[in-house]
Amino acid sequence: MITVKPTDNLELINQYGRENAAYLIMREEDKEVGFISIAPFKSTYEILDMSLNIDKPLKREEGKDFAPLNANELGLVEILIRAAGSYAFNKDSWSLSVRDKSYFDLLKKFEFTPSGDFLVLYLNKIFSNTCCCNTKKDTN
Repeated sequence: MITVKPTDNLELINQYGRENAAYLIMREEDKEVGFISIAPFKSTYEILDMSLNIDKPLKREEGKDFAPLNANELGLVEILIRAAGSYAFNKDSWSLSVRDKSYFDLLKKFEFTPSGDFLVLYLNKIFSNTCCCNTKKDTN
């Protein structure tokens, strides 16, 4: 079973030098599979860094070929994005963003759209309203 949870390890959290950063670790049983680090920035949560424990980088370095990810690896990236989105949503943010252009090619596959110097994912695209308060109740 895969889980993604924030760590309280201040060394990991503080390595990005951003106040209120969160470092979410993905594990499968006791094995660390990857991580995503996010921090609040204006009205969004910005993705600072992310990685999977695979031989392919998630970033596309300028001037280098990008090794495509297989379906399983893309699924793991989606889990990281959803976990970060859930964390941000629970902190009253409506979007995730990234300004590190080396992630743009990858994140465009997950409904991130351009907005100025950023790519933005509006969280309503991955979390639908689950409230049933607008449905008519059976009065019989």
